[in-house]
Amino acid sequence: MSVPQLPPFFWQIFESLPRQGPGTSEATRKVRGLLPNVPPDAKILDVGCGSGTQTRDLAALTTGAITAVDIHQPFLDKLDAWARKAGMANQVKTVRASMDALPFPKRSFDLIWSEGAIFIVGFEQGLNLWKPFLKKGGYMVVSDAHWFEPNPPKELMQWWESEGYVPVPEEEMKERVKRTGLRLVATYRLPDAGWWDNYYVPLLARIAELRKTHGAVPEDAALLNALEHEADMYRKYKRWYGYTFFVMQNV
Repeated sequence: MSVPQLPPFFWQIFESLPRQGPGTSEATRKVRGLLPNVPPDAKILDVGCGSGTQTRDLAALTTGAITAVDIHQPFLDKLDAWARKAGMANQVKTVRASMDALPFPKRSFDLIWSEGAIFIVGFEQGLNLWKPFLKKGGYMVVSDAHWFEPNPPKELMQWWESEGYVPVPEEEMKERVKRTGLRLVATYRLPDAGWWDNYYVPLLARIAELRKTHGAVPEDAALLNALEHEADMYRKYKRWYGYTFFVMQNV
C-alpha cells in the first residue's frame, strides 16, 4: 500500500493547526513513562511527525537524538524553525520521506514513535514496515483507532467504511501486534480531550475561516464538509471508538 496523494487544499487546512491529529502532551509524557530501559542517548524516529507537537514533547523527555519524518516539507520547516529557536537543532533533525519508504539503515533506532499516522499505511503493515529499523530490544509506540465497545451503530460503521478504514476491537489489534513478532508491553487510551479540545475545536475553527474564501469552490467545500462530518461523528459516537497507544518491544 502506498501513501495517498492529497490535494493542495488539504495541506492548506492543516498547516496552521497545532496538531494534525488527536493527541495531548500529557498522553505523550504518560506513554513515554511506560517505556523501561530506553538509553539516555537513545536514537528516536518520529514517523509522520506533522508539524511536530509530539516531537517537541519527546525532545523535552530525552537527551537522545530525534529524527522526525514527514512527507510534507512545510511541516518539517516549522519543526526545524522551532528546533533552532529552542537551541535543539543538534538534537532534533527532520527528514522528508514517505513512511512506506524510510531511508535509514536497518536496526538504526532505539525507539520508533508515531502518533495517529500509522492508519495511512495500515496498522499491521506499518508495524511490519518499521520493525526492521528498530534495534533488538528497542521499542515502538504507535497510536491508532479501534472499537472501544462491540456492536457500533450502523451510521458510524457506514461512515468508517466510506473513509476506507474499518476499526477492529482492541483484542484484534493485539493479535496483529503478535503476528508481527513484536511484544506488547502496555496500552494507553487517549483521553477525549486529545480528540475534541486539542484537535476538533481548532479544526472546526479553521473550517469556519476557510469557508469564507473557499466555500464556493465545490471540491474545497466538499473537503470542508467531510472534515466537519468527521467531527460530528466523534461528537455523537465517541464512546464507541478512539485511539489507543500500543507500546511494543522488538524482542
